[in-house]
Amino acid sequence: MRKTAPKKTRRKSRKKKNPLSYVRWIILAVFLLLLYVFFTGPKSLLVLYDFYQERNELLLEKRMLEAENERLLKEVERLQSDLKAVEKVAREKYNMKKDDEEVFKVIPE
Repeated sequence: MRKTAPKKTRRKSRKKKNPLSYVRWIILAVFLLLLYVFFTGPKSLLVLYDFYQERNELLLEKRMLEAENERLLKEVERLQSDLKAVEKVAREKYNMKKDDEEVFKVIPE
């Protein structure tokens, strides 16, 4: 039998990894972590945006209610000082009449 010489195996040369590639992976991981934090959880950007919209709607509603309140206060002052205004409201809103008057209801055809 012949002795065969052992085959020379070549080792694969390992590429030395560039230190910048580690930095890129770290930056990518930090970026993904920041994205996760910003878009999930109770203080995410989406939740904060919803709160911002709700706040604006509430401020608008507050302004409308303040204007309505001011209008009602003016009407109260007018009704307290003007008897003709009281009579007008009583006739129009509460369908009241004076004792010596007759009221006719007109039905459109």
